[in-house]
Amino acid sequence: MLVYFGSLLATIALINTPVPKIVVSAVLNPEAGDAVARSLGSITKDLVLVLLISIYFEWVRTKEQGELLRDIDRKLDVMRDDTRPAPAVRKLVLDATSADELITTALNRHIPRTADKSTFVSLLLSTRPAHHDVSMTLRVDKVADGRVYHSSRYELTMPRGPLLVAVTSSPTHTTALSDACPELFDVATLTTATSFDEAVKAFGEKLECYVEPRSGVTKRVEFRRVATNSVRKYISPPVGMTASDLVLFLADLSREDDEFVRVRHHLRWSQDIAEHFSWWYADRPMFVRTLTMDMRELVRNQGLKVFVQVFLGSVENLMLDAEDGYLSLRLDRWVVQGQGAVVVW
Repeated sequence: MLVYFGSLLATIALINTPVPKIVVSAVLNPEAGDAVARSLGSITKDLVLVLLISIYFEWVRTKEQGELLRDIDRKLDVMRDDTRPAPAVRKLVLDATSADELITTALNRHIPRTADKSTFVSLLLSTRPAHHDVSMTLRVDKVADGRVYHSSRYELTMPRGPLLVAVTSSPTHTTALSDACPELFDVATLTTATSFDEAVKAFGEKLECYVEPRSGVTKRVEFRRVATNSVRKYISPPVGMTASDLVLFLADLSREDDEFVRVRHHLRWSQDIAEHFSWWYADRPMFVRTLTMDMRELVRNQGLKVFVQVFLGSVENLMLDAEDGYLSLRLDRWVVQGQGAVVVW
C-alpha cells in the first residue's frame, strides 16, 4: 500500500513539472510540448481525486481492522479473566473438602466396585499423628533362666510437646486405651508374676528418651510418672476405665527450640522363652527409613532356629543384610497401621 501511494504522489509531482513539456518539445516540436503540458493539467486533477478516494478507503479499512483487533483483544482479556481464577477456585474446593472425602473420591476411581472405603481410609488417616523418618531396631540382649530379654530403639522426628507412654494390667484395657487416646506415644500391658505396682516401677526405670538437636549434644529427657488425679489433664480414658486402671508416664519435649525434634526412645522388657515369638508393628502411619530385627542371641546362646517374617509387601530388593536370626531393611517408604514384622523361634 505504501508503494501504491508513493507511486501516485510521484506521478502527480512529475506531471506538474516542466519535464514532460521539455522532453516532448525536444523529441517532436514546441507545439506538441505545449499540447502535452495542457493535457497533463487536467490529468493532475483526476490523479488527485484518485489519491483522495484511495486515502479515504484505506482509512476506512484501517479503522475496521483496528476495531476488529480491539474486539479480539477484549475477548482475549475476557478469556484470561475466566481462566485465571480456576486454580484459586480449585484450591478453595480442595481446602473445603475433608481429607477422608478426598481419599474416598480417589478410591472410587481406583477401586470403583467396592462400596465401603472406610476401612481403607482409616489406615491412611489414622487418628494418631504420623511419625516421620523412623528407624526401628528390635534386639535380643540376652537369654537367662528361661527368659528372653529384649530391647528396642525407636528413632523418629515428631512435633515438640509431651511424649506420653501408658501401661495397663490388661490387654483389653490396652486395646481400648490405645483406640481412645491417639495422643499416646505407646501403650503396654504389664502381665508379670509380681504386683502391678512393682511392674510399673520396674517399667518406668527402664524407659529412656533422648533428644538430638540440630546443633548440640544429644541429651536425655527423663520420664516422670503422672499422678493418678492428673491423668485426665493429658488423656481421656475410655468409658469403663478409671485412672487407677492405668499408669501414665510423661517426657516433656515442649521446651525444645525446634518445632520438630529428633527423638530416640529406648525400651527394655522380657518374656518367657516358651512363648516362641516376638513382633513389632506400626500403630500409625509412619515413614520408615530402616527396620532391623536382631535375634542372633537366640541362635548363638540357645542354638535355636529363628525365622524373621515381615509384613511390609515386597522387600527383597530392600535388604541391607540377612542371616540366621537377623534382618536389616532400608525401606524409605510409608508404612500403615498393622504392617510390621514377627520373629518366631
